[in-house]
Amino acid sequence: MAYGGLRFIGHSPNNKITVHESESLPFADIVAVDAGSAYFFTWGVTASPRFQNIARTGTNDRYGDTYQQSKAVLSQLTVDLAEVGLTLRDVVNVRAYVVADPEPDFAGWNRAFTEFFGTKTNPHKPARTSVGISRLFLSSYRIEVEFIAAFPDGRGPHVVNSRQHERYARLGRIETSDRWKSYGRPVWPMSTGKATEANTGMFFSSALRPQTLIPNAPPQFQIFGNITQQSASLFKQMSAQLQEASLGFEDVFFIRAMVYPGKDSISQSFAAFNQEYLKYFNNKKNPNRPTRTVMSVPGFDYKKQSISIEYYAAYPRDSAVTFETAQYPIGSSSSIAKPGTLGPAGTAVSPAAKLLFVSGAISAEEGEMTTQAAAALAVVGRSLATAGASFHDITHLRVYIEKADSKTTDQRIADWESIYAQTFPAESAPAITVLPVVSLVNGSMLEIEAMAVISSD
Repeated sequence: MAYGGLRFIGHSPNNKITVHESESLPFADIVAVDAGSAYFFTWGVTASPRFQNIARTGTNDRYGDTYQQSKAVLSQLTVDLAEVGLTLRDVVNVRAYVVADPEPDFAGWNRAFTEFFGTKTNPHKPARTSVGISRLFLSSYRIEVEFIAAFPDGRGPHVVNSRQHERYARLGRIETSDRWKSYGRPVWPMSTGKATEANTGMFFSSALRPQTLIPNAPPQFQIFGNITQQSASLFKQMSAQLQEASLGFEDVFFIRAMVYPGKDSISQSFAAFNQEYLKYFNNKKNPNRPTRTVMSVPGFDYKKQSISIEYYAAYPRDSAVTFETAQYPIGSSSSIAKPGTLGPAGTAVSPAAKLLFVSGAISAEEGEMTTQAAAALAVVGRSLATAGASFHDITHLRVYIEKADSKTTDQRIADWESIYAQTFPAESAPAITVLPVVSLVNGSMLEIEAMAVISSD
């Protein structure tokens, strides 16, 4: 009964959200959020055996199958939303990472999803992306899900004298930024959620990959070191990027880490990454604990790389940064398949910009990578057009590529890079993450997810 109350409290639609949907899909094509809105970014949630109806204590499947775990995860996220005064009707974007064992059970995930969204009691549909990954921290985990939600007027911990504001005050949290409020157990190295204030400028990074230990070495002689060295390389690059963007580690509120299944076990790799993470976060110098999602994907393991990360940061109130446009690129990222520049290190987004969340798009056409990429981009373009936007307004692209053998994967990435360069002018190219994954819906070669911003004028 308590769960049911949390799930459907606040039946009125969120006044900050505009949903563009297709009746045939269980999720929206694109969700637009008004400029200056406050957001809630959750961590990546996995199932818990505390949900006794699916727990199988004493077996290797104590968390249940993909459908059961999906229900548990969505139930937990519903509770997390309620803690800050939100409901499922406030969710604008959902990402699901479904473990392939041997293939991801997208049907089980979809079945659970449609019991929470697009129903008679909750007709709201968020934007959504679902991809198949290698595994999660525990081998019995089948799915990890993260939410982005938007606060409607008059709700949330930033509304003085509200129930959520008083509840947060009792937590006694020490924050490193004046732009958010953190949630989760204080003993954990990460937060379970960050509630950003209204009118917050943000920075969205491209994916960072380890730098070679031998500068300027040709591809066949590049050496990246072990997972500890590679993680250190990522945080070193992150430090430089943040400085260039007029930010610091204290301003980072979300990190997504993608660990590749190399010679070390996944648990060893996660532990090594955490060891480096704690040098920069959750310590005396910087007590900030970002929200975090960690997973294992095929990635670029075949290139002897073990990990990549991307992150979000918030500009403090006293920042000297001024936003004359809705967004602008910062720095540059290295090309994945060949030397050169692929896109910016990240993009800075004005607090006066409207954010658009585009669902992961796949091609309805069969064919080679260039054919599927062009068709998927066309889907993204049509979604953007319904919200009054275009490719020029994209601030971040996440491109998931189904991994094949090394040569084929490299070619697919090179084909995508060529299309990216032709589609987006260098001076206004969006931040970019390219990630080889296990598999995608309907056996597609790639899936394209986008976030765009448009001026509120």
